[in-house]
Amino acid sequence: MNANIKTALALTLFTLVAGVAPAATIQGTAACDDDCDGVVVFLEGVPAAAAGDDATAELDQVDRTFVPKVLAIAAGTTVRIKNSDPFLHNVHIFRDKKTVFNFALPFKGQTLDQTFTEPGVYQVRCDAHPEMSATIVVLDTPYFAVPEADGSFTIDAVPAGSYTLVTLDVERGKRVEKPLTVEDGAVAASF
Repeated sequence: MNANIKTALALTLFTLVAGVAPAATIQGTAACDDDCDGVVVFLEGVPAAAAGDDATAELDQVDRTFVPKVLAIAAGTTVRIKNSDPFLHNVHIFRDKKTVFNFALPFKGQTLDQTFTEPGVYQVRCDAHPEMSATIVVLDTPYFAVPEADGSFTIDAVPAGSYTLVTLDVERGKRVEKPLTVEDGAVAASF
């Protein structure tokens, strides 16, 4: 892996700040060079926790753009897909190059609710506007974040234990892992 990719994908610094026992907050910065689009940070190895019955998220179609470009959710979350433009869009979602669903949203304000139960990376396209794309990352953990433009992220309410901190760059198809032990006190580490 070349140095540029390492830099783009590595977590250069994260700090574990103790929260109310037994949970903690992980705060860090993902080194994304100039572009954090497509990066998701999450913990693996945390005991499974299902999304609540009311877990929801939104994917909007605005000015011929999906917003957000990358949507990370826990399995079991219902995503409300909305057309905020005054013209036809559709939502064509693929997983492993197979169509999961394909629905038209011809009117401004029209919505469609879709529950994602299977973890994985889903590609989203608008067949009417080929320049439109997004990614939905469905995780089997509620402990995740999509970094801000500057790479900063926060993962709240993490239970004590030993896990793997993962940086997944869905745009570039790269994954970086780092062992992480969550306990009382503060911890700093870098890749």
